[in-house]
Amino acid sequence: MKKTAFALLAGVILGVALAPGSVVEAAESFFKAYPSTHTIYLDGQEIELEAYVINGSNYVRLRDVGEAVGFNVYWDDTAGTVQIDSVAPYTGQPPVAATELDAVRQEMIRLVNQIRREHGVRELTVNDALMATAQERAETLYTYHRTREECEAAIANGYPYGFGVNITAFTGTATTDAAQQAVTNWINSPGHLQTMLNPDCDAIGVGIAEDQYKTVCYLYVGDPKSHNPYE
Repeated sequence: MKKTAFALLAGVILGVALAPGSVVEAAESFFKAYPSTHTIYLDGQEIELEAYVINGSNYVRLRDVGEAVGFNVYWDDTAGTVQIDSVAPYTGQPPVAATELDAVRQEMIRLVNQIRREHGVRELTVNDALMATAQERAETLYTYHRTREECEAAIANGYPYGFGVNITAFTGTATTDAAQQAVTNWINSPGHLQTMLNPDCDAIGVGIAEDQYKTVCYLYVGDPKSHNPYE
């Protein structure tokens, strides 16, 4: 297929080179791109999108469409192709391997429990419902609390009690160092440290998500002595 397309294009170029002047001018006009002045709408709303007119048709970059609509487009070095992930938000980057993120989550849990031991507080037990909730919230990439959503997410994932939540976001940190960066940020924030060291808590859930701009980490610590205000 690629060879056929190449042969066709070569034939067009060769034909242009051998054609009379008027034909050459027409072919050059066909291949020229001009900035489009057309208005572009998404779901009925006008949006800014870089577009060019080639031979009477508008052309836009696929990655720009992905970013505007909300699906990921990235270059896969291994396959040597452009990849489209219709269910992932746009980052322009290939997804981080699940195993790598799993390792970060496990390291976050280890570090949190290490800090608790150092302060004479019992370790937390991993809770699947809180793990699912923390990961779900991290993938929103929110960098601030949305209390109701955080509470409703815990209910939806089957956690029946109250909890504390820590969030941190940062840039310029490799995925492999994200756990240490997250826990360090929480240690250096009195309110976050207090949540992490709450002696009434007995369960933990953590989540991490990345896009091309930042890394976001969530920590849920479950407190069986409290209740979810949205239960």
